[in-house]
Amino acid sequence: MIRLSARFGVNWSWTEEYLHCFRSSFDRPLKPARMKMILEELLGFIDQAGFNIDKHWYTIRPDAIFAATKYVAQTNKTGFKNHNYLKKVAIDFNLKMIQNDEKEQDTRAREALKRDPNAPQRIKDFMKSLG
Repeated sequence: MIRLSARFGVNWSWTEEYLHCFRSSFDRPLKPARMKMILEELLGFIDQAGFNIDKHWYTIRPDAIFAATKYVAQTNKTGFKNHNYLKKVAIDFNLKMIQNDEKEQDTRAREALKRDPNAPQRIKDFMKSLG
């Protein structure tokens, strides 16, 4: 368990909270074997950068999986039998992260295309300094 928890790094606290979602009730702890299995499955999603759901493979960024883990852990739900709720949240988070990245790329591209009004003079000054 210690080795598994170390693989989650700074995300361990929320991952540990996520484990509580698999308890049958708030007063019943998880068995260590079940905890280990859940953690290994979660690491599988992260290592493979995705998962299957409804017979379809989704490529999901690890940071989206960690964000989804945090979100699901904060719901304080119990009785989970599988990771399906986490998977659906991760798919949504992944899409939002991709859209934000694309928006930032578009903004940077537009900024790069803006014409520098002083460029002709700077080129002339540069040419004079060479020759």
